Amino acid sequence: MTFQATLQGRELLLSGDGGPLLTLTLDQGGRHRVLVPDAALLQQLLTALETVPGVCVLPADGGLLGAMSVSANLSLALRYGVDAEEVALDDWENALVLAFRLCGLSEERIRSIGREQPMHLERIERWLIGYVRYLLRPCELLVFDRIFAGLSRAQAQAVIALETVYHQFHPFRPTLFVELDAHSLPVIPDCRPTLELEGAPCPS
Repeated sequence: MTFQATLQGRELLLSGDGGPLLTLTLDQGGRHRVLVPDAALLQQLLTALETVPGVCVLPADGGLLGAMSVSANLSLALRYGVDAEEVALDDWENALVLAFRLCGLSEERIRSIGREQPMHLERIERWLIGYVRYLLRPCELLVFDRIFAGLSRAQAQAVIALETVYHQFHPFRPTLFVELDAHSLPVIPDCRPTLELEGAPCPS
């Protein structure tokens, strides 16, 4: 299947070989989910979505540069495209500390994590750092790429709880969960009807 994602006004239209698949309004918030039967098709879908201006994809590993410190990764991401004279360093640091607190990190961990390199962190912490970046600089549409893969049930529920913080901060910014079909996927509260590509079954 070949995917195409386009913007028409404030709507993102996703289509495939057989015609329209999903229409997503960008300024009405909400959670959406797409189930894909295999990794190759999922990558094609993500590639199509990434071509749309304002769409950001957050991979399960956080999408960080492994050889740079967490602080350097965040500084690079948060200051990219921003006039240095318009942003005070203290403002960014205060916002980061607040975001990490809301995501459940202790004061001690907040102080220590900035010096570490992502390659030495657990996957869920790498994802959290990537997530905080978008919490502070939101997109028109934030796409979560297989965020539940390899997580325990408790970890998956923690990720779902963290995702609600994004909607509290940005109630009019939608999120889209793109996942491989699996019976063990958790239920996402208040999620719009799932788009199941090629007959992928809905998780119970």
